Amino acid sequence: MKALGNTTIIVILTLFLFIMVFSSIKMNRPLNSLPSEDFLSVARPQNDFLAISNLFYFSIRTMFRMIVGMAWSFLFSFIFGILAAKNKTARQIILPLVNFLESVPLLGFLTFTTTGLLGLFPGNVMGLECVAIFAIFTGQAWNIMLTLYQIMEVVPSDLLNVTDQFKYNPWQKFWRLEFVYSIPGLLWNVIISQTAAWFALVASEQASVVLSKEKTLFLPGIGSYIQVALDRADFKACLWAILALLLNVVILNFLVFQPLVRATYYFKYEADIESSIPPKSLVYQLIQHASITKYFSRVFANFSFFWIYKLPNIWYFLKLDCLYKKVAKLRNFFKTLWYVLLAILIINWSIKLYYFLPHQDFSLIPQLMLDTTLRVTLAMIVAGLIFIPLAVWVASDNRRLNVVQPIGQVIGSIPSNIYTPFIVIFISIGFNKLEWWTLPLIMVGCQWYFFFNVIAGYLAIPDEIRDVTKIFKLSKWQWWVKYLIPSILPYIITAIINAAGAAWNADIAAESIQWGKKQIDVTGLGHYISINDGIKDKSALGTLAMCFIVGLCIAFIWQPLYRIAKDRFHY
Repeated sequence: MKALGNTTIIVILTLFLFIMVFSSIKMNRPLNSLPSEDFLSVARPQNDFLAISNLFYFSIRTMFRMIVGMAWSFLFSFIFGILAAKNKTARQIILPLVNFLESVPLLGFLTFTTTGLLGLFPGNVMGLECVAIFAIFTGQAWNIMLTLYQIMEVVPSDLLNVTDQFKYNPWQKFWRLEFVYSIPGLLWNVIISQTAAWFALVASEQASVVLSKEKTLFLPGIGSYIQVALDRADFKACLWAILALLLNVVILNFLVFQPLVRATYYFKYEADIESSIPPKSLVYQLIQHASITKYFSRVFANFSFFWIYKLPNIWYFLKLDCLYKKVAKLRNFFKTLWYVLLAILIINWSIKLYYFLPHQDFSLIPQLMLDTTLRVTLAMIVAGLIFIPLAVWVASDNRRLNVVQPIGQVIGSIPSNIYTPFIVIFISIGFNKLEWWTLPLIMVGCQWYFFFNVIAGYLAIPDEIRDVTKIFKLSKWQWWVKYLIPSILPYIITAIINAAGAAWNADIAAESIQWGKKQIDVTGLGHYISINDGIKDKSALGTLAMCFIVGLCIAFIWQPLYRIAKDRFHY
């Protein structure tokens, strides 16, 4: 068992290094070496882009982008999530900004950032890789950061009292309690974020660039493979792409997420967790018995002791805590300065945008906004009504959870574009209107946020609270209204905020689907953004209109609900 465990660790590390090194070498090439949209529109007798043999290479390149995107997402989340939780002034700036950015459509990000990111590596494929990685980052960073902040805000007061009794300083309190407490819920949301990142693949692995003339270039990857298959109406290639994508998700789940979920199982805040059944992971069992693991455990223990207990002594020895307190007294000044600068920037950008935007389209936008808002709202309501009870049913049984959770992750990773052939088939046999079919396409983008967030919320309920509900013998209605919904309300609000952003992104694909030369459109803001992709002034107008709706929801719905959930419904 020890030798097998060591072999498992070596294989995983070797695979990781191979993906990183191989992809780094392959992407350091001239930009004009990438195939263009016109070149890929026709099948080639040899070395065709949609050849099945390409999927292994494409999987490696896509996995590289996923790994790098996740690393940047974690770095962003830890910096800004902790700042938001620990500093009131920073929180008032970060939370509205992140809530807003989370709901900005992916095409909106790419419209305004592609040129700048390509400029980091002029004429090199690495610039387009940065575009793809940034798109993956935007699909998951906001959710991870908000989750870390939300969990740190609801740490049980009795645990905080224990750290005060042990006289932990803020640094020790974070690493010994708050960070450990947040790991299970954070890990569940990392899984959600991965599904959102896979969802962004189709849009992220292609970009319009100016060489001799403007062209749309495709990076080698599963996302671009899917897009080319859709452009050619190649149903067989779509099926192969689905298989490759699912295989990648299964491998990632088997090698990374299942072992992590198992390793962090005992971090859950429960009184009798020892009596419950932990999730199974073959990789975790093998690694657990490896001698390499024991060696790294000793190294990690020594490093943890230094990091948690010795490092703060340097902070206090240099009197940096006193400097921090003095700077903290100026927080009102910095807050005022921030809002003044923000107001100046908004006024300046608003004037420039007014002259940049297409004035002739202003009259169209209100009706488009109304149509799309109704579709997104209806899709989210249906998704919530289906997936909140489903998540509770799954989370209420450990055996059921161990089976359904990996399946949910795999299915949730399928981009909505993949369902296009099936939608076209239904429409072609008599369902001539797409309006109703936009709902499941939008739901695909948002339903898994309800599913995984509610699971995380249910698992975070202390066991003694569950035992109390059994003593009082509540009816099903009372169980839901008096116990469950109040217990998981912060997680439900987080799910709604995250799902809303994903739903707006999914709506763009849902309102304008393409199968070969066949284009099926529905009037709405998503359709407007989709058909004007590449036309910067119209793309900007559509994106700003969508952001305006999202901003209203954040200011008048999500933030008040979140404050109520945080203040009144936590343990």
